Amino acid sequence: MSARNEDIALGIPAAITIDGLDWQVRRAWPAGPGRIAWEAEHSNRGIRVGYLDESGVKVLDADRDPKLPGLAGLLEQGGRLISHRSGKRAVVRLSDGSFAKCVRSGRTAAILAGQRRAQAFAVGFALPEVLAADDSTVVLSRLPGVELHDPARLGEDWKRAWSECLEAWARAGSGDQSCDAAHAETATGAGFRGTETPVHTAGSEMRVLAEWRERAADLLGSLRRRVDGLIAEVSTELIDQVPETVEGRESGWGPIHRDLHDKQLMWDPVAGPGLLDVDTVCLGERELDLGNLAAHARWRCAQGIWTDSEAEVVLEAIRATASASGSDTARVRTYERAALLRLVCVYAFRPRWSDRTGILLDAVESIPFEAVGRQASTR
Repeated sequence: MSARNEDIALGIPAAITIDGLDWQVRRAWPAGPGRIAWEAEHSNRGIRVGYLDESGVKVLDADRDPKLPGLAGLLEQGGRLISHRSGKRAVVRLSDGSFAKCVRSGRTAAILAGQRRAQAFAVGFALPEVLAADDSTVVLSRLPGVELHDPARLGEDWKRAWSECLEAWARAGSGDQSCDAAHAETATGAGFRGTETPVHTAGSEMRVLAEWRERAADLLGSLRRRVDGLIAEVSTELIDQVPETVEGRESGWGPIHRDLHDKQLMWDPVAGPGLLDVDTVCLGERELDLGNLAAHARWRCAQGIWTDSEAEVVLEAIRATASASGSDTARVRTYERAALLRLVCVYAFRPRWSDRTGILLDAVESIPFEAVGRQASTR
């Protein structure tokens, strides 16, 4: 087995040669100081993964990951690898159409807890059902429909699908989702059936952004100073404008997905909306989800995956939902700016797209800032 490692010092290679074939690197992630985990694909051979560090490229054996004990057995039984982050997580499509998430031993409890918390969204969405689980694998049912990522697959239903999915999202905040703890890290919300639920504050969001900035520091190149300046600006908007309180729906708090984007939403003309990857469901400002969706809409347009008009359909649906749900539109824009900055850092690890991330910074600078309309608590 061989791997091409020239130009590694300049960044993540666009392709890795394995046994004489070029595999295109589609994603990569930080995997510790000076180490990067990568995922590559070949049109006829599927997915291979490994690590990259100063010594070069390490390629894991096909269909194996020593830190994911459930993976090999699923693939030997005819499963097809969909995604794989070395040493962290893999998703396998099983022969019956269901999906398995493979993680490290003892890590499935977090997935199962997320599935329980996601019942807050069941009022409007179909959710995957847990079919089986052990300490390293969770098997989930398949949802009907298609992802809201590819306009061509939805055709004339593009607008309808987005409208219905956002209506379903808004309904998740329609029950008693209140939480009266201030400055809390965890809370028990009635809308989550009494389960202990993580709380994601504006400060939490900025910590996530700061972590991604540090991870991507060596890959940002000439954009680094610009990114730093905008992060400081957005931090002021997010944290200084509204104190970190958990005030219930009257202050915009409720259930959020926290990583909501077009690939997490499913739609079927009969079954309606579906929601995926709910591990991150928590309590937070509901504007965060809308801002994250808007940021991804702008990015899909910059990637050339959506046209301007297709992206505008999505952005208009987000604006309509924000207005109808009583969301603070200025707060949505601030969370959108934060999400755009995070995407700059995330996509710095993806060779195919890293040279376009400056467009995201242009978008951050173009979004107007206004003082939030929601009254902050004075506790």
